[in-house]
Amino acid sequence: MMKSTFEAVYSAHNPIGTGLYDKIRSRATAYSFAFSSDREGLPVEGAEVWFAWNPDGLYVGAALKDSYLIAQNRSDEALHFESGDVLELFMKPANDTYYWEMYATPYGNKTTLFFPREREGMILDQFLHAHNFHKLQVAATETEPGWKAEMWVPAEQLQAFGAAWGPGSEWTLFCGRYNYNNVELANPELSMAPALSATNYHLTAEYATLRFLD
Repeated sequence: MMKSTFEAVYSAHNPIGTGLYDKIRSRATAYSFAFSSDREGLPVEGAEVWFAWNPDGLYVGAALKDSYLIAQNRSDEALHFESGDVLELFMKPANDTYYWEMYATPYGNKTTLFFPREREGMILDQFLHAHNFHKLQVAATETEPGWKAEMWVPAEQLQAFGAAWGPGSEWTLFCGRYNYNNVELANPELSMAPALSATNYHLTAEYATLRFLD
């Protein structure tokens, strides 16, 4: 399948929590969530995501339709997909094998998991706790049709193993969503951008290429 490209507009400052959500959204290309390509139809409750960057990091803005917000775990650094609605961001250097999985919830909680180069035999709890990447910033607000989210990934994290950041660097990324509509947490709607070949958020070879705009 053809690899997608996601563009990030330039922002002189970290926009999170500054009221620039709508301004960045108006400048950036918004990417719609879909089902994986092996499924038919469209998500019942859609979402869009867009990106901005500067030398200090990557900004993610999102608008998510959601008729029933669920967040049973209001703590940070938790596996929120097990307890309610979540927006997930995955980032990986194009020419390496390590990557991050990061969460934003409707009530502003955050999580970072790290998958190192050598991870055979590791369990999920180690990906969650066996690292020091805790500087992700998240803001979220309930809206009339659902919720909106902002995430800021610091360049300090992305450059921790020598990868470059900004124009000329090569990064891939992916956004996934768990959308629950019952307190029993049954049958969440799983949608994504870009659409992968299957509903498996760890198909890293299919992540979108990040393009840095001036």
